[in-house]
Amino acid sequence: MNSAKVQRPHYLPAALIGGFGIPDARQSGARYASVLMRRRDEPGKLRGPIRADQVAVQNGLYDVDEPYEELPADFAETLWQRYETALPGAVQALEAGTFSRADWHIILLHIQAQSVRSPDFDRVATAYLIRQHGTTPLRDHIQRERQRTHQESRRFLAQARYAVIRRAAPAQRFVLNDKGYTGFQDPIRATRGLLFPLSGNLAVLMALDTALPGEDYEDGPIAERTLNPASMAIANACSWGHSNIKCVIGHPDEAEEIAALSDTGDAISLPKLGPFRGTREPGLLDWAL
Repeated sequence: MNSAKVQRPHYLPAALIGGFGIPDARQSGARYASVLMRRRDEPGKLRGPIRADQVAVQNGLYDVDEPYEELPADFAETLWQRYETALPGAVQALEAGTFSRADWHIILLHIQAQSVRSPDFDRVATAYLIRQHGTTPLRDHIQRERQRTHQESRRFLAQARYAVIRRAAPAQRFVLNDKGYTGFQDPIRATRGLLFPLSGNLAVLMALDTALPGEDYEDGPIAERTLNPASMAIANACSWGHSNIKCVIGHPDEAEEIAALSDTGDAISLPKLGPFRGTREPGLLDWAL
């Protein structure tokens, strides 16, 4: 049984973060790219440019105090290693429109992992376990819940439909919060969605509970849309305003836009002609219905 603890674990893949920044001409690999960061606890200050592998790190986040066969010490790192190395290539293929089924499976593994990878999962799991058992859980109980939730979230993914969401100039680039996603709700159509930014130019939008009988979510996204500039600004504001995040990460050339991000509140108003270029769909999730 592996008893080693991973030093300085990332709760967002460093190579993913790098896709939102400027590549380093001296070192290959997205983890060495330079990004800009704005923290919720210091909203008036921008940090950076900072190297991607120096962001979204928290010591001890996935530590197991008493490992056993079902919960080894490296359980979390083993999960992340299933997709991290291949993630930059899969994102590039999705952006280029040349992705394969295998590339899409890597994207799905990333989406699955972000449901439990954030430090905020500990808060949510603690509250849940207290409700279930009436006592404050030990750290290993939280890690077991992290492991169980990751396993069960695949069913959650299978009940959704997916779209590739693109950015085109002059719209802002996507920003990334430290949870790796942001949520939307359309009360008129009774639909909910999660947006997973994958680079400054690309995201995947997940429409929850919209899958039709017989559909296979592993086949790939069913639609492709390009956000117009006004809706891109709204999406980035929602990333900044997402509950219990620590920061947003973006391109150093867009310092002014990142500094100007503000909370949207509970309700947002999309442009009258809709959120996407070239369509008149009034909502963000109409393509899934």
